[in-house]
Amino acid sequence: MSYGPPSSQRQTPPPADRFRTHPSRLANLPPSFVRHLQSGRRNRDAPYAKPDGGSLASRISGPSGSSAKGKRRGANLNPSNSRRAPEGTPDILKDSGSRAEQIRRQQHSKLSEVIRGEEIKNWLRSRLVAPGVVNMSDLANDPWLKEHGIAPPGSPEAPANAGHVFWKLIQTTLETPESRIVTMSLAHNGFKSLHQLSKLPICLPYIRALDLSNNPIAKSDELKHLQSPGEQKGKASSAAGSLKSLVELKLEGTKFREEMLQRPDGGEKYQHDILRRFPGLLILDSVQLNRIVFPLERKPIVKRTEEERKPLAARAFTYPIDVTTAFEENEACKSAVMDFCGRFFPLWDNNRVEAMDFYHPEATISISANTLPSRSAQATELAKSRSSRPQPVSFEAWVTLPGRNFFRSCTTVEQRVKTLKSPMDQAELLRWLTKSVPDTKHPLEDASKWSIDAWYFDTNNDRISAVIQGEFQELPSMTYRSFTRTFILAAPPPGTPAATKGYPCVILSDTMVVHSYLGSTGSWDNKATLVKGDISIVPPAVGAVPIPAVTVTAAPGDEAAQKAAMVEQVRQRTGMNAQFSELCLAQNGWDVERAVVNFQEIRATIPPEAFQ
Repeated sequence: MSYGPPSSQRQTPPPADRFRTHPSRLANLPPSFVRHLQSGRRNRDAPYAKPDGGSLASRISGPSGSSAKGKRRGANLNPSNSRRAPEGTPDILKDSGSRAEQIRRQQHSKLSEVIRGEEIKNWLRSRLVAPGVVNMSDLANDPWLKEHGIAPPGSPEAPANAGHVFWKLIQTTLETPESRIVTMSLAHNGFKSLHQLSKLPICLPYIRALDLSNNPIAKSDELKHLQSPGEQKGKASSAAGSLKSLVELKLEGTKFREEMLQRPDGGEKYQHDILRRFPGLLILDSVQLNRIVFPLERKPIVKRTEEERKPLAARAFTYPIDVTTAFEENEACKSAVMDFCGRFFPLWDNNRVEAMDFYHPEATISISANTLPSRSAQATELAKSRSSRPQPVSFEAWVTLPGRNFFRSCTTVEQRVKTLKSPMDQAELLRWLTKSVPDTKHPLEDASKWSIDAWYFDTNNDRISAVIQGEFQELPSMTYRSFTRTFILAAPPPGTPAATKGYPCVILSDTMVVHSYLGSTGSWDNKATLVKGDISIVPPAVGAVPIPAVTVTAAPGDEAAQKAAMVEQVRQRTGMNAQFSELCLAQNGWDVERAVVNFQEIRATIPPEAFQ
């Protein structure tokens, strides 16, 4: 089909009409296509002409359609990047970014050139005050650095890796296996941020004393650069990248310190913030801290070379004891705990009202749920037999108790008080146990589904700590759950219901954690052993790791008796043994209250042998 005369008779339309559609043709076209043809430029009389002048980016700042009206916009101050330097940007701001980057590149080149020679190493040796002590303070005014035009780590002109270069040079030039760098001064260096110190703990992990005074450090959070990633999150970390040996820190004259000290209770908050980051500190800002210190060395985590690891890998590996299904300190301890379990758990399943007689009048009880799925190999193996068990239900009943989970549902002081139950409010405890806590059914007839660890809580053998792990079925759904329950047990006081009924002990503390089901087959396998290949069991020799004895100055009989009574008082209030209780008192001026307060502050860092 042809529209119009033959091509030989057609006339070429003028440029203005070349892109127009004749009305007679629109009648034979679909309506949607007609609308498409009618859309587009506002001025259909003007022909479309592709702009000249190169790329689209280069045309953006030039004449623009009908709005330009033939007028040129303001000149572009930075043709390569109009957004970074729009119209009206002063020259000093326009060039500051590029100039600073250019200076850093120049500094990087200078530093790269200098570290290849011996001159900078000789300069570092001149900074060594004594073996293990290096003075890196006020580097901005150092004559040698000025002469060579090198910006120190605290300078804004220093490249990002300047700090790493300096610390690595100190490690390779000044440190030896016999003489580690243990003291360093970085005072008066203009540090606003401590990002240049992020590699310091890796290069110089043995530092025990660090001086950062008189630096304009803006925030205390900058100290995170001296911590490992785990420590920054408040966790104990065994990874490299932290100053575990640090015992002295100076921050006098820093901006954040002076601001904190001007606030109400600023001194206490400042000290708490620093000790939270560096729990091993003994001296802060040249002031001896009033803290309990045990004769234990905090060893730094260091990265070993392949040559250093070879002799360690060739050495036979030993364990002090083999895997066991349970631990009982002695037969008497085991007998008391087994008697308790045989009486308590049937009542917990069937009659919780009567089970309340097991609790001491001032006991504490709490339950929390760990709802996270297990990632253990045991859980992976257990998933294969999931179809043989009832379909599990959610943890909602345990979470809405509410559960005493400090990381999730129990984060405020009010919630923590509310979730800690006690027989002192007997009506509330009875309601909670019978109405809120789900009913359970423990496998009392199968001993293989239980694991019980028991030991005496103190040297008087009058309290027992029992950690019980096992499983139960939640009623009425019959869902399988695993649990860990920690009891502190004591002899029943005369005249109490527990003593009248002949119970072997009463509960001082009951802490229960409910988990996803982990199974029981193989969980407490008494055939498991660590012995394989070159691994063996070598019991430690008695007295091989002695605890340093505390020497007390001879005193008259009355004074000795008084100190013995104070040691016993601290021992009972802290749970530590007599040796560590005496050491605690000696380091706190034989002040019982001060010793107990300091004990509570560093409770998490006290070694297990203090409680044996």
